[in-house]
Amino acid sequence: MDLVLKMRILIVFLLITFFYCGRISAQDALLLPNDSEFQHAVNEPGEVAGQNDSLDCQNRWNHLTIISDSRIDDLLAIHKEECLRKKGIDGYRVQIFQGSMDEAYRVKARFLSTYPDFPEKNVHVKFLTPDFRVRIGDFRNRSQAINLKYKIITDFPNPFIVEDIIEFPEIGR
Repeated sequence: MDLVLKMRILIVFLLITFFYCGRISAQDALLLPNDSEFQHAVNEPGEVAGQNDSLDCQNRWNHLTIISDSRIDDLLAIHKEECLRKKGIDGYRVQIFQGSMDEAYRVKARFLSTYPDFPEKNVHVKFLTPDFRVRIGDFRNRSQAINLKYKIITDFPNPFIVEDIIEFPEIGR
């Protein structure tokens, strides 16, 4: 009786495996290209692999069609308008001072003299009621701001990272 039960379980397992594998291979067959470009890309006997690969890729990928929901384009347009309205994008800066206007500009000058390689356009003095704040950098992610924080911590004690609207990054540099 025990042997019969084991045989039945084995048969059920084999049937499930057979149907599952058959289903996978049928799905994979749908993914295989049947066009002539694919057949042309397959190496003929005696042909060196990779001989015409760059030409085939250039011919095959002259254009790219992205099929997506039209609502995605609407969301991208809304995001673009919001960034233009804010005159920047969400990002991070390192704040090194908060206090009076005169002292803020002195701290900015001291920072630029201590770190002459740092671009002046990335050192910002902002007035947020009731104080002026000196914030450094235009970072897209927090890890970049953390790197700067630990670099300047010896010269400017107690820097901290703040979320801010940063300027649009320069593209192509």
